[in-house]
Amino acid sequence: MKRLHFDYCMEIRYSTDVSWCCYTIKCIPKDNDRQKISNIKIDMIPETKAEWATDSHGNRYLYGSNEMPHAYFKYHIKGDAECDCSGYESPSTEQEEMIYRHSHGLTVPGEKLKEYMKALRSELPSFDDMKPLDKAKQIMVKIHGRLVYEKGCTGVNTGAEDAFALGRGVCQDYSHIMISLLQLAGCSARYVTGLIIGEGESHAWVEVADGGKWYGFDPTNNTLVQDSHIKIGCGRDATECQLNRGIMHGGGQQSQNIYVSVSEISPAQSIINRGALF
Repeated sequence: MKRLHFDYCMEIRYSTDVSWCCYTIKCIPKDNDRQKISNIKIDMIPETKAEWATDSHGNRYLYGSNEMPHAYFKYHIKGDAECDCSGYESPSTEQEEMIYRHSHGLTVPGEKLKEYMKALRSELPSFDDMKPLDKAKQIMVKIHGRLVYEKGCTGVNTGAEDAFALGRGVCQDYSHIMISLLQLAGCSARYVTGLIIGEGESHAWVEVADGGKWYGFDPTNNTLVQDSHIKIGCGRDATECQLNRGIMHGGGQQSQNIYVSVSEISPAQSIINRGALF
């Protein structure tokens, strides 16, 4: 079990003032059976009155609007997460499993993915008799060995079929491809956004339903979800898990910077944070 500190900051600068905007921010980790969240602190510039809500996938988010002209927007969240290695995220329901059993949006397979699934079944005659967890392990190993991790060759709107044909991509692509293949194999699988130890950007992985529970797989790193992963939200594909969305009037050109850091809290630091030494 690890105690992690996470820090996520998004800054947007506009070339001209935004006269009005509304936003949704889905960057708030929540408690589940694998992680417990504490010490959350949220800062926003300009300050606005934000409301809490939950979407149809159970993801927490903030939403609000701002009518004050501004050329700069900042959202900053930090907090702590206590994560274990169980891999088991939460119970699954029949309704959830039905929703995530069918491909949607960026996970819809094309001929190449369908052909690959046929080849996998031929290679592993017992594949269709495997439990979903065993199917997921086989698929994760296969696509990790087949794909090359490369930034910049795919985009936010690249689907599983195109990324698979290209043979390279980032965590979003690995996850979409794995979900597409799992659903072709008759499994319920969903896309997950989150954070992982290190500095850089947000991360993506996959959850698979088996025996009434959701289990996490990280195909980019060819591993089960560990105590280094912090889950933020889930959906049928990346479009349903976008951390930041908004519409605005004005603004001209814009530039966006995102900073993400996740680090392990030492036992001594954990005691200090709780005030046990004071």
